[in-house]
Amino acid sequence: MKIFISADIEGIAGVMRPEQCSPGTAEYQLARALMEQEVNAAIDGAFAGGASEVVVADSHAAMTNLRAENIDSRARLVQGKPRGLSMVEGLEQQQYDGMMFIGYHSAAGESGVLAHTINGRAFYRVKINGQVMGESDIYAAAGAEQGSPLWLVSGDDTLQTWINQYYPSVNYVGVKRAISQTCAESLSPVAAREAIREAAASAVRQASQVATTRISAPYQLELMVAKPVLGDLFCLIPGTERIDAITVGYRADNMATMVSLLSAFSYLATTQN
Repeated sequence: MKIFISADIEGIAGVMRPEQCSPGTAEYQLARALMEQEVNAAIDGAFAGGASEVVVADSHAAMTNLRAENIDSRARLVQGKPRGLSMVEGLEQQQYDGMMFIGYHSAAGESGVLAHTINGRAFYRVKINGQVMGESDIYAAAGAEQGSPLWLVSGDDTLQTWINQYYPSVNYVGVKRAISQTCAESLSPVAAREAIREAAASAVRQASQVATTRISAPYQLELMVAKPVLGDLFCLIPGTERIDAITVGYRADNMATMVSLLSAFSYLATTQN
């Protein structure tokens, strides 16, 4: 049984401040270590549940957070960018039986610890087919397109409410309670790791084949940007339409195209930082 893990940092226990997510700070070095530990717990749980193969996609910022020497040697690691499928790069290389999203967070414009969607400085709100989308939604849809159902998500309690509402068949590990955008009450790292390990093992044993996506093709994007100049930039990409001063649209027939577009938008946005 083949398992794909996508790992972010904002939903990790003990992480709640932007500086913890920013390479170059002392706080980041501590946070990336916590991220590595939760990822290893998921890997260990997956193998304990019967997995024969595990691939992990390092999926925060420059996507080079996980230090290879610290990751369970039974897993393979996808790192670096740019990459076409972004947070689920590698998923298209072979058929995976299930996916796990570790350290995920709420959508842009929603409550939750460090809530954002793909680029917190540039994307104010992301909608596809009229529904607000978080990273969990976008990459669950990308996985469903590849025939890989979502089995497990970890993060804070606000994302847990979201997952329970839209993906009731998906297992969830709540590792912290959101108090505000930059404040949380977390489990201890030890308790968080144990809960993730147990949930990962259980998810693999259950091996649900239920399709896990809220949306279906064709996909119509409505992206609200942080400032009008970003809309100007994004409209340089052919096929992008201007809806109003701070909203652009795009239509795609598959989620892989939409993911690549959003990644390109995010790169363009860095020229304005």
